[in-house]
Amino acid sequence: MSNKVLLGPSCQSCGLPMMHPSDFGTEKSGVKKLDYCKFCYNDGALTEPEITLEGMIDKLAGPMAEKRGMPIEAARAQTKEVLLMLKRWRVREAK
Repeated sequence: MSNKVLLGPSCQSCGLPMMHPSDFGTEKSGVKKLDYCKFCYNDGALTEPEITLEGMIDKLAGPMAEKRGMPIEAARAQTKEVLLMLKRWRVREAK
């Protein structure tokens, strides 16, 4: 595993940098959820509670490869490396 450090608040499910208050997910009460973005957590629950690590890699690697102009295999490897540093996936991988 790499020694990369994620700077600033990042979603602990997908790794999205959360730079603006509107980027954060919300609890049922409307209070901002500091650990998750609005795409992964809304109204007090994860938006895709059953998604697996592999499913999240599939979801994120294609857009990353396209945006960065990199091969899909490299994007998948980088996505997995980042996701495994995040709270949601560290917990599941430890089981």
